[in-house]
Amino acid sequence: MKIKVGYLLSYDYKMFFTSVKQIYDHVDAIFLAVDKNYVTWSGNPFEIEESFFEEVKLLDVQNKIQFYFDDFYVPGLSPIECDIRERNMLLKKMGRGWLIQLDVDEYLYDFKKVRKFLKQHWYLMVFPKLTPIVFKGILITVFKKLPEGYLYIENNERFSFITNCQQYEGIRTNYSVSNHITNAKVIHQSWARSEEEMFFKISNWGHRDDFDTKKYYEFWKNLDISNYKNYKNIHPLRAEMWDKLHFMPSSSIDDFITNYAEKNKQVLISVGFWQMVKAFFRKILKKINK
Repeated sequence: MKIKVGYLLSYDYKMFFTSVKQIYDHVDAIFLAVDKNYVTWSGNPFEIEESFFEEVKLLDVQNKIQFYFDDFYVPGLSPIECDIRERNMLLKKMGRGWLIQLDVDEYLYDFKKVRKFLKQHWYLMVFPKLTPIVFKGILITVFKKLPEGYLYIENNERFSFITNCQQYEGIRTNYSVSNHITNAKVIHQSWARSEEEMFFKISNWGHRDDFDTKKYYEFWKNLDISNYKNYKNIHPLRAEMWDKLHFMPSSSIDDFITNYAEKNKQVLISVGFWQMVKAFFRKILKKINK
């Protein structure tokens, strides 16, 4: 019942170090998926400095990290289709176990509690094909870095990121299996980047074609400490998902993570054991009756 974490590495690879240090001591294996031609899901080239690979080697004192190079961009597929395809290829590479996929800008703080949670649910790994499950967390979206600190969104936005399945139907999720809300909070440094980094991201990410990214970028660029409270319901796809912006004084993203974690302890919700046992036997009976 190993706990494995997979990352998709691209143009924002430097953020990996902030993310991995939250989880490194508490997982069994870490996989870094990189397009072997160094192109994004939009087919645009990116570079990874050679020093990055040296830094990973220095970090990996327990030999947990392995790189996975492959063709992850397919001409003719949309960025979202490439996204799902790469995540499925990474799932297969990761093998069996509790499989966690994080983006490099996602910071799952206090991970030892997540490890304890997964170990408590060991029974879901005995026959995982009969007890497939997806665990959901809550994203805390860090929206913009200001000279005074960070703007962020805290609106119970749920996302899938842990599974015992070997195949995704969507982005890190399966709609046809049990989905359980764990309430694990993950800080997502989604938009809190430099203007140059943000423009490159919206030109290449999976949601590139889903909304007017240039118009939204201009809105984001003009936010500051004096006007952020004026804006409500700002999610580009589902407005009400991001109801309002909060502000936290912080000198760096590490400082923000520390400050946020101190005020928001991880409290995970367990899966009902007998509920899963009943589901297990229902699946067996269905197979017998076929």
